[in-house]
Amino acid sequence: MLRRLLLALACAAALLPSALPAQDASASLRPGDAVRLVVWRQPELSGEFPVSPEGTIQHPLLNEVRVVGASRAEIRDRLRAVLARYEREPSFVFDFLYRVAVGGEVRLPNLYTLSPETTVGQAVAAAGGVTEFGRLDNVRLIRGGQETRINLKRADPEVAEMRIRSGDQIRVMRRANILRDYVGPAASLIAAGAALISVFDNN
Repeated sequence: MLRRLLLALACAAALLPSALPAQDASASLRPGDAVRLVVWRQPELSGEFPVSPEGTIQHPLLNEVRVVGASRAEIRDRLRAVLARYEREPSFVFDFLYRVAVGGEVRLPNLYTLSPETTVGQAVAAAGGVTEFGRLDNVRLIRGGQETRINLKRADPEVAEMRIRSGDQIRVMRRANILRDYVGPAASLIAAGAALISVFDNN
């Protein structure tokens, strides 16, 4: 019985690597994203650099480094090869910055470049937080052509820890207001109708 159990565990362990998913494509960079690079003793090579439409880093000394479709390890090797021209043993760190659109009922709607560790809630906060009409319980996330409704008020770890991906569009929806959305337009229609009646009566 023990031998059979050990054999089953060994077979499972052998199959485990093939069962693991491939590297998530969302973890790679796309044109419009950016790379934050810090090179020790090389301030001219340090900073936040956009990714060009060609998929390379937009910097005159780094523009041959292709980052789109490459893993972090591949990018590290490519950066090291280029930086070695200016420093024998370059010491550097880098990180991805994803371009994300945050709009709707937020105070500062815009395109943002944010760290991959940023959650959807933190992205909303980076846009100045919600306006007085914003609904944190009704946030639309468009990712990869699919729309998902998120409730950021819900105490759900899965929602609270949901991180951004490159190309995300986050939209905070508006809270309904009876006076603004219904009474106001109706009053305007009534006023317009009264004005028309007055014109016809005068004629």
